[in-house]
Order: sequence, then structure tokens, then C-alpha cells
Amino acid sequence: MSTIPATTESPLAQALAITQSMLSAAQAGDWERVAGLEATREPLLLRQHSADAVSQAQLGEVLAYDRELQALVGRARDAIARQWQRENGRAQAIAAYARA
Repeated sequence: MSTIPATTESPLAQALAITQSMLSAAQAGDWERVAGLEATREPLLLRQHSADAVSQAQLGEVLAYDRELQALVGRARDAIARQWQRENGRAQAIAAYARA
């Protein structure tokens, strides 16, 4: 699990910084880091936050980055699924050839 150094930033500001790191890791294809950062970020997001304009703006940024993350995850998932289908198709072709 990833650790974030102690800071005086609000939990929401910390979560925003972690979310930005998650996006960078996802762009680099470092899915283990994304998962570790998510585990660190989750308790920060689950806390109660003030309803001031700064907090609302930070939450909006977190949500925007999350949408980008979801798109990256979806593309990576689809790429892996296509690769699996190709490999599975190859294995079936080899098995059919072996039976013939």
C-alpha cells in the first residue's frame, strides 16, 4: 500500500493530490500503483468535508480526474480483453488443428 507523508493539507486536498498521482500512474500503465493510491485515498474521501467553495471545487476536480481514470481503465480493460480473445482464438485453432 502506498503511503503519503503527513501534511497540514485538508483530507480533501490530500485526496485531490493522490487522485492526480493516480491519473499519472494510470497514464503510465502502472495499475498496481493506481490500486495502492486508491487504497490510501479512499478513507480521505469518506470523511466528512466542509461545504465551502474551496472544498466543492476540490471535490469537482477529484470527480473530473476520476472520469479520466475511468476512461483509461476502460481502455486498458478493453485492450486486455482483445489480447485475451486473440490468444484464446489461437489456442482454439491449435487445438482444432491437433484434432484434425
